[in-house]
Order: sequence, then structure tokens, then C-alpha cells
Amino acid sequence: MTRIEKGHQVETVLLDSVMEEPAAGSKPAQVLAAARAEFLRHGFANTSMDTIARVAGVSKATVYAHFGSKEELFAAMVATNCRRIAESLKEETLEGLPVRAALTQIGRQFLTFLLSPDTQAIYRVVVAETPRFPDLGRRFYAAGPQNTRGRIARYLERAADRGLIRLDDPARATEMFLGMLIGPRHLKRVLGLEPAMSDTEISSAVDHAVACFLILHPTP
Repeated sequence: MTRIEKGHQVETVLLDSVMEEPAAGSKPAQVLAAARAEFLRHGFANTSMDTIARVAGVSKATVYAHFGSKEELFAAMVATNCRRIAESLKEETLEGLPVRAALTQIGRQFLTFLLSPDTQAIYRVVVAETPRFPDLGRRFYAAGPQNTRGRIARYLERAADRGLIRLDDPARATEMFLGMLIGPRHLKRVLGLEPAMSDTEISSAVDHAVACFLILHPTP
């Protein structure tokens, strides 16, 4: 975890909630694959741990040995879905890059991930089920959006400490940057109002957001 200063408040951000990829063919990998298929096909409420165990070809006891509850299993599924973007936001991946290049990499990875069919499908399940299962929304937010925002804020905090960019509030700057990236795109994709963006369209959107962000938070 890291602590990101927000004026006089301190926000605790989870940075390590993205679980490691289970070994191919392992029991946890089988369970996660089955859970993903069932959750996205039938929703959270209509999927039972018995069904997941049967589809995974393991016992129910095995499922609970690795995942303590259905909510925990869903959160683990979200976390593994976020693993790729988490890898792209690791400190060793971004350090050494010029700030513009690092922000461009962050933006492309984030927007590609956010608008992917997999992420959209998981988001729809969470939005549909959270009114009945509030803990599902909390676990989703911690494993996905909060984790991603925390990693980006941590990068910006390090860059500011090293004098590479001018900003006082890494958390607020992160929200501003992501807001410029997301715009109305996410909602339109969720509602099926726009087709998937091409790589060229994503690159153009990211370049514009980075350019605007660096006007507000210039590099020396």
C-alpha cells in the first residue's frame, strides 16, 4: 500500500490487490476460468459455488479452499482480469521513460483495457448485481479501479518528487488524467452506442489527453 496526500487528508490506496496469474492447469486456474464463464453468462446472483465447482471439475471443498466466498471469487476474477494493466503500471516498467512516454503508455493500456469486451462484460455484471450485493461493488472497486488509480497516482507522486513534472496532488491529477481519457467513451460502449475504437483512434485520444494534461502539469 501507499499513502497519497490529498490536501490535509490521506487516502490509503491498495496497490497489490491484483493476484498473480495461477499456474496453467492448476486448481485455482480451473476455478477462475469456470467462475468467469458462469458469472458472465448467468450473472452473480444466478451462479452458485456448486455450479462453479462442477464446471471446473473440482470439489466444492476445493473451491472454498482457494476462495473463501463467492464474493471473494468474483473479486479474484476481476483482479486477474486487471493483471495485464497492473503489469504495465509497475514501477520498473515506467521508470526511465520520459514523462510524456510514460503517460502515453499508461493511457493506451488503460483505455484499451477499459473498452475491451472482457472488462465491459464484467462491469455490466457488477452494475446489475451491486444493488442486491453491495459488497460486490466494493470488492470490484478495490480490485479494479482503486488499484489502477493507486498505481498511477504513485507513479505521478514519484515523478513529482524527482522534479520531472509539476503537480501538488497526485490523486487529483490521476482523476483528471483518467477523466480526459474516459470522457463519454465508456458509457457509450456500455450502452452499445458506439463500435469498438480502433488502435489508431485510441492512440489519437491518448495523445490528445496527454498533451492537455501536460499543459496543466508541465515538465521542467
